[in-house]
Amino acid sequence: MKKFLLSLLLLLPLTFSAQAQQKIGVVNTAAVMETLPDVKAATTKIQDLAKQYDSEIKRMQEEMKAKLEAYQKEEATMTDVIKKRRQQELQEIESRTQSSYQLMQEEIQKEQEKLMAPIRTKVSAAINKVCEANGCAYVFEAGGLLAMGSTALDLTQAVKDALGIKATPAPAAKSAGRK
Repeated sequence: MKKFLLSLLLLLPLTFSAQAQQKIGVVNTAAVMETLPDVKAATTKIQDLAKQYDSEIKRMQEEMKAKLEAYQKEEATMTDVIKKRRQQELQEIESRTQSSYQLMQEEIQKEQEKLMAPIRTKVSAAINKVCEANGCAYVFEAGGLLAMGSTALDLTQAVKDALGIKATPAPAAKSAGRK
């Protein structure tokens, strides 16, 4: 992806020399996404789901630990058949725990995608709207640019405005004349 962006950026001067009046915009989508209430709500849901799954894995690990401790205490007095059966049981619990962990991670990923897809669509639509409103020929992701000229339009706040996100006040500058 980076190679594609780099090659695209290298070709831009050739493209724009003939059409120098075209506007280029940039948007910091990470800055937009982190301020969206929808993203915060989705993140909270994912974290809650992860906590539920984590507690289930811990429960399974505690079960494994208890059975292992019981096995180790009784191992010396067990017959070979019972030892083998208990070892199989421990292996099954371990395998079930690992399998559950993988399934839970996949479910978290699916849920995250399900929750974030409409948000990404909404942000993309806002970017397109702002691009058209500002007469931009192109809009690039600000985080992927190697350099940005003074004529590029930073549309990040305009996209936030289009999404109804209030501007956050900048922190007050400290006085440079303090000793």
